[in-house]
Amino acid sequence: MIKDVPSLVDKQLLSALLTLNLTHKEAQAYHALVVRGVMTAEDISKVIQVQHAIVYRTLEGLRNKGWIDSTTDRPKKYRAKHPKTAANSAGNVLISRLDESVNLVSETLEPIYDENQEMLIQELWTIRGLDNVVRKIQEIGKRAEQGMYSKITGPIDDTTFNQLFISIPQKIKVSVQIMGPPIVDMDDALRKRIKIKRPNFEARCKNFPMATPTAQSKEDFLKEVHGNRFIAIHMLFDEKEALWINIPYRDNIVVEEKVWANWIIDPEYIAVIKAEV
Repeated sequence: MIKDVPSLVDKQLLSALLTLNLTHKEAQAYHALVVRGVMTAEDISKVIQVQHAIVYRTLEGLRNKGWIDSTTDRPKKYRAKHPKTAANSAGNVLISRLDESVNLVSETLEPIYDENQEMLIQELWTIRGLDNVVRKIQEIGKRAEQGMYSKITGPIDDTTFNQLFISIPQKIKVSVQIMGPPIVDMDDALRKRIKIKRPNFEARCKNFPMATPTAQSKEDFLKEVHGNRFIAIHMLFDEKEALWINIPYRDNIVVEEKVWANWIIDPEYIAVIKAEV
């Protein structure tokens, strides 16, 4: 039983034909040939309402793409190939082109990445806001396998310290050097995981230039620290990725929305940071 075929291309069918690499006019011309049978260019021109010159280019395009056949007599007559045959042929051509494009993109751009799909060229992004920085630490920590080394270049408060470092996955080792007073109220979970290097207050902080000669405890030290300050934290994960976190204080309280960090995945740059810390 022959199904009734609409004389005009509906939107769904037109979309399918366009997906198979036909132009809008080619889709209309092919559909007209399927519905009406063999026609001349003049016939098709009247059906799809386009000029003769455009119809000839359209039909030539359909023939080259394998959707129609034409006779050699004058005027030429055109016949639509079976839709399944034509569509399968067009689909295979598209798949072949896609494969070629995928291979070209992969072969050309893949050398920029290492075996872990990390970029080998310098890359640096800025993350703003304390919450976003914490989420980035969690994200990088999940990828890390060996450990994380950190250096804190100023007197950080206990709350911020715990918030930053407790977000690091427990699977990796953590080593922290604090250039300031010891962290007294460290979270219990962190005490078991973090190895900390800190200044020697018993020696009156002689090795810490920001301290006063008389500071012998954290409390003494903080009395001498100005309420508005700015500290930096370096975090190096497996020597592959780094976070350079900048924390501003106002009246000894972190201005959370002004916290920002540079996320760096350039191995050469990270090596420079490692040498400094």
